[in-house]
Amino acid sequence: MAKHQSKQRSQQHVSNTGTKVAENSFQMQLQELLKQKKYRQALEEIKKNQRLHPDIEFTPKESEIWLLRGQQEFQKQDFKQAEKSFVRALEFGLVGEVHYWQARCLLELKQLDAALNLLRNAFEVGTLSKEYSICYLKLLLLKGDTATVEQLINEQSKRFSAAQLHWVRGVLALKKGQPEAALTSFQKIKQAITDGDSPIAWIVYTQQVSGHWDAAANILGLKSSGRSSDLMNYGEPKYLEHPILKRLATFQQGKTGQQLLQSRNPQKTVDKITQEALTALRMLQLIDQGDHHEAAHLLLKIERRSTRFLKIESLRPLLFTLAGQQALNQGQLNCAELFWQLLLTEQPFNPQLAINLLEVLDANDSDQERPRLLTRLLKWLEQEAKQKPQEWPSQRLKPTQAHLHCWMADAYMATGRSRAALGALQQAERICPTSPELLGRKGLVAAMEENYTEAISLLTQALEGGCRYDEVYGILLQCWEEVGDKLARNEARRKFGKHFGDLSIETEVEILPWVDALSTLSYPFFSRLVQTKDKKDPAIRACQIFVNAVQSPPNSGGRVSLQQKVAVEAWDTLLKKLSGQEQIPVLQAIALSIHLFAKREKGIAALTSQYLQKLFNLSTEHPEARVAHLVVLAVKESSPQKLEVPLRTYLDTMPQPGNALANIQLQVRRFGEITTLVPVLESALRREPQNPLLLLARATTYHVDHPNYEQLKQQGFELARRLQDAKALQAFREEQAFLSAQETTSIMPDPEEFDNLDMSNIDDFLSGMLQKLLGNKMPKAEFERMLPELKQKMLNSMPNFDEDDQEEEPDLDLIFGNLPPTRKKRKGRRKGGFQELF
Repeated sequence: MAKHQSKQRSQQHVSNTGTKVAENSFQMQLQELLKQKKYRQALEEIKKNQRLHPDIEFTPKESEIWLLRGQQEFQKQDFKQAEKSFVRALEFGLVGEVHYWQARCLLELKQLDAALNLLRNAFEVGTLSKEYSICYLKLLLLKGDTATVEQLINEQSKRFSAAQLHWVRGVLALKKGQPEAALTSFQKIKQAITDGDSPIAWIVYTQQVSGHWDAAANILGLKSSGRSSDLMNYGEPKYLEHPILKRLATFQQGKTGQQLLQSRNPQKTVDKITQEALTALRMLQLIDQGDHHEAAHLLLKIERRSTRFLKIESLRPLLFTLAGQQALNQGQLNCAELFWQLLLTEQPFNPQLAINLLEVLDANDSDQERPRLLTRLLKWLEQEAKQKPQEWPSQRLKPTQAHLHCWMADAYMATGRSRAALGALQQAERICPTSPELLGRKGLVAAMEENYTEAISLLTQALEGGCRYDEVYGILLQCWEEVGDKLARNEARRKFGKHFGDLSIETEVEILPWVDALSTLSYPFFSRLVQTKDKKDPAIRACQIFVNAVQSPPNSGGRVSLQQKVAVEAWDTLLKKLSGQEQIPVLQAIALSIHLFAKREKGIAALTSQYLQKLFNLSTEHPEARVAHLVVLAVKESSPQKLEVPLRTYLDTMPQPGNALANIQLQVRRFGEITTLVPVLESALRREPQNPLLLLARATTYHVDHPNYEQLKQQGFELARRLQDAKALQAFREEQAFLSAQETTSIMPDPEEFDNLDMSNIDDFLSGMLQKLLGNKMPKAEFERMLPELKQKMLNSMPNFDEDDQEEEPDLDLIFGNLPPTRKKRKGRRKGGFQELF
């Protein structure tokens, strides 16, 4: 028996050894065939060896060789045979890339429906990898099914990469006739999303659709007929890099007459020194023209180790700073990232530049770069706190560090590193457990774990504490959806939506009560309004202190004499009870009420400057105080030169200086017809002529009856509507509401007239108000016909300025239902983010 078993083991060993030898020999043979791209012979050899050795193992798999064979046949344009090969690869279990190639074959064979069904089935069962999911959307677009495409990217966005989503949104925008929005999406794509694509081609095509032929020409490498320049006649034109670009260049030539730059003969290429000299000269010309963006690209072409252009090299830091900002303003995020990354690598660490770059990296989906930059920022902060402890007390340092670690967690989550993200959050919790940013991220984690009650509590606390991370708001709404509380979800939108551009829940606009009162620009109205408001509001209390310290009725200019000592003592007592953050609107209200309503008596100018200085002092810890300070300064000063330095210092730190400037002017316009910002607004508009917020801001420097007001306002509104710019559209709503409020104020009689009102003269009183409001807006006969009914409506809702009744305010919406709403305006959005902590 033992002898038999030994013989059996010996035979098995011989069989295994034979198979192993055959495997080695076949593997060598197979690799040689694959090296020679003889895929058909390789597959035949596999069949032959499998018959002799069924258990034989080899690499690559048979399915992969079928894929290679199909690709080879595709290149030979044998699409029928290639499609059969890809089917075989699928039968052997290969998925993903093979779906893409089979769909391409079917398209070449004019079988769009078959290709679409193939990818739809693969997508629905989950065998179409993320890399190739875009192919399914492309076929849907070819089929014209944009509704399904929009549904997929909205409901299953996680199944597509960021670049794929940018491309789809760009194409959809083009189909909707929104080339500006399409351009923004296409500029975010860094590389081809499928084989043979050219991201630049989509940018060029969009510029051509928009009629921006010069912009397209600059990308393609064209020159206008009759205006050739020797300075630009070197290097290869961009359109030669891709067949699609060449077709677009040919199309543009036919449309515009611009000539194509020809490829240079390598034998006639200028020497390197001459080429660098031409590049340097062109760069300087662009700088002189203010085109820092293109100048920086040319600087990158000059060899840094060259000693021929030392003075030009010294321009590098400043040029890259300006070029990055210009590229950002132009929506060229890739270029802004390139220039600022180089600056942070080559120059001493600049924390403000790092913060600006982080915003660009986030917008640009450069998720791998963010943790590295955040690590540098954390190290800088640690060193700075050690060297300057007086500038970084614990109450400032710890929330800042926690905020940075939360950003680190966001960056890790964006790259799928969830454990590292949780580690970053634990670090933030050790440093500052009460940080609103931390509470927001903990809420996101709770939501991921489907602990919706805890998530709702944490996310709400975070938003109430000032967290402005978009995902915190979005997930809070989703949590309310999960628990089925629609009312609570709508309340959250009303409460927090204005901070995130979510304005569709209600179209009314609001304004802070103290701003509402000051913007009447009438002391009688101002004094009555603030006395009826909530005394718990510190800014309203500051206005009430002003009114209580007045010692004379208004003069002919509407100004009053102020008991300065009484007011100052009360204001200082109020300010001592408030945190730095809470002091900002109070100081602004004090300075503006003095400037707008106090007589120009001895000490008044110094008093205004005193509170203005306190406001400025707060800006080191509270950046929003800088905006408040600039608003008051713009109202107070009559000379634009006095604003030049503080305004430029502020705007140079902002990632979107045009919008920041517009925000200041739109606040300033509440307090009179102010023109101190006109020069800087004009300069900003020359840089950003298509910025709707800037156009509206410039419009508000004109009287509403001036033709330029309506022209600029309408131009800005059309741009905002076309771009679907939520922030700009909200600004236009607020402007319209402000005009309605101003119109209402203009027809209202002096409050004292209400005090002396009796029924004997009520009829004349109401007739006079209605005549002011509607007399010029409708035919005289129609006005007289409606007058009795309008007077009755007005009488039913007469305002009451009694101090004991805080609910009674003029309800002019009820009186004049056919007029624009005059409800309070929404508070302006405050830009969230780490910038505010510095």
